[in-house]
Amino acid sequence: MQAEQAGVAIPTHPSLTAVFQTLDRSGPWLLLRGEEDLIRPSGDVDILVSKAQLPGLDSLLKAAGFARVLAPGHGSHRFYFNYSRADDLWLKLDIVSDISFGTNQQWKTSFAGRCLDARTRRGHIWLPAAADQAWLQLLHLFLDKGEIVPARAELALQAGNFASAEDDLARRIDRYVGPGSAVELLNVVRSGNFDGVPAVSARLSAAWTARSVLSTTVRRDVSRVLRTVSPVLQDKPGRGLAVGVMGPDGAGKTSLLRSLSDTLPVSGKYVYMGLWSAGPWDDLLRRIPGGRLAKKVVRILGGSFDARYQRLFGCVVLLDRVPHDARLPGSIDNSLGGRISAALALALAPEPDVLLVLDAPGEMMFARKGEHSVEVLEEWRRAYLDLAKGLRGAAVLDASQPQDSVRRTATAIVWNAVVGGATSRYSHANPRKERV
Repeated sequence: MQAEQAGVAIPTHPSLTAVFQTLDRSGPWLLLRGEEDLIRPSGDVDILVSKAQLPGLDSLLKAAGFARVLAPGHGSHRFYFNYSRADDLWLKLDIVSDISFGTNQQWKTSFAGRCLDARTRRGHIWLPAAADQAWLQLLHLFLDKGEIVPARAELALQAGNFASAEDDLARRIDRYVGPGSAVELLNVVRSGNFDGVPAVSARLSAAWTARSVLSTTVRRDVSRVLRTVSPVLQDKPGRGLAVGVMGPDGAGKTSLLRSLSDTLPVSGKYVYMGLWSAGPWDDLLRRIPGGRLAKKVVRILGGSFDARYQRLFGCVVLLDRVPHDARLPGSIDNSLGGRISAALALALAPEPDVLLVLDAPGEMMFARKGEHSVEVLEEWRRAYLDLAKGLRGAAVLDASQPQDSVRRTATAIVWNAVVGGATSRYSHANPRKERV
């Protein structure tokens, strides 16, 4: 039975409000914890849904601006992310369809159906019934955390004083781990002496495991192994996202890509695709017929294979330079070797789904790196802008702004491509100038 709970509406970030409204249309759901931290959440937003909602959940949440990230080894947990450029904030949903405990979700329960049936509503948010919420909080502290740290002491005392050994979840706990277990847990919490929590936690854990040693151990060990796999995109099966950056030397290409790699909530693979950088063997290669061409071919093959391999497994591939650079005035090499290397690069390197073109005044780029001259850099700047007009997925960024502002704009563009489809916003021939 669903109940309506009176009270002031809970302040919520607009993107989370959209999620809650979307979930209302899809089936029963509730916020497991953290209702006091929804304006700018400091951690995951934990939500319980019914199993019947899972098949359509990815598309529903994508419509609300959240893309799924696959992170194996977390039981029924599904993770969805949204980036708010205005707040420079990543919002993370942690959605489950059952309630399990333990650091590897190894202790399963039958609580989910009960909690959804007894949920209460506060404003636009569904919450567990008060007694259920108290017990879920206590089990989270005892089984997931194994201790009650000072910062959680008041929360634990509130839950302990509200919970009762006569509650439905208390009786279920006794069935799982033995008569009197719920009372023992409550007595420790109500005493205010939390030094005894680890011992009670260990007894509860051992008793829960003893109910089904094999399945519990298998779930725990499989989870540990799977968690070594890096998180990847869940967009199209076997397909990640290629993000390329173009611009003259000093525009900030490498710095931007490095910051994106640190910022994105998925595995970001940096791949340098430049063909003309100097190397320690250049003098020797110049003396060998075809030596420099061989170097370019090896670089093309290595970079292209690396980028395609990482993209195949759902990574965001961050391409420092793209083969289109070979079409710039001054870079065109009409020799046989030049034509071969350019053709190979264009044929083998992955086409960027998103192409970020960094634009800054020549004097600024010269001040940053001290290479070439202001006049040369200005000429290249115009050439890059002209080239970008005919390239799919291109967005021009004002790279004269502070690096943090450029990163925020680039992050929003990349994540919009993930959420909305890589070509949904930047597929036109003429690139749009993005304000930073």
